Amino acid sequence: MRHITLAGIALLISLPAYSEPTSIDIYDSKIGFDVVRDGEIVGSHVTTFSRKDSNIIIESQMSMNITFLTIPIYTFDYKSVESWSKGRLSDLQVAVRDGSDETKISSLQNSEGLTIKTTSGTYKIDDPIISTNHWNVDVVDKNYVLNTLTGNINQVKILNKGKERIAVKGGSVIATRYDYSGELKNTSVWYDAKGRWSKLEFKARDGSTVEYICNTCESQP
Repeated sequence: MRHITLAGIALLISLPAYSEPTSIDIYDSKIGFDVVRDGEIVGSHVTTFSRKDSNIIIESQMSMNITFLTIPIYTFDYKSVESWSKGRLSDLQVAVRDGSDETKISSLQNSEGLTIKTTSGTYKIDDPIISTNHWNVDVVDKNYVLNTLTGNINQVKILNKGKERIAVKGGSVIATRYDYSGELKNTSVWYDAKGRWSKLEFKARDGSTVEYICNTCESQP
């Protein structure tokens, strides 16, 4: 049993053991996506990978702008910086601007585990956790994830739906589809044979379908 403390209240939940995350060496220095809403490109997402001393640094940035008759009606901006040390997420900094609303999530690693601060409270988790930034294929074997939009720990079930040929910029690739259920629903993620993130699809709050179409993936015959 593991301890999570939320707003001063200690909670006990069972979390599985976590293994060393997949090496970032399977990626080049970055992976990029066109953000497509109902068939129209409305933004971009870029994740970059680097090393600092013994730490792995992953920076993710996403922006989306929706217009009507050229008039902006909705904007969304997201930035996340993850630091991994010795196979554990050791630091997370997130800033989200959703229209006029702003959310910030931060964390601090110490001997007691990871302390996560959100706009709704602070809690601690003493086990390694994988975020919903999707670059780490190891997440498909997990039952809990750290939601980087809310800062909450979400219980999930991630189902392998088999291999598919998916579109990327300039062609297509073969990738395995995984569907989320549980506290995160209506989300599908694809990883190629090397474990590289290749696509994302989810339902937005307004019911529209949003897809991430890879624009840095190499097309396969």
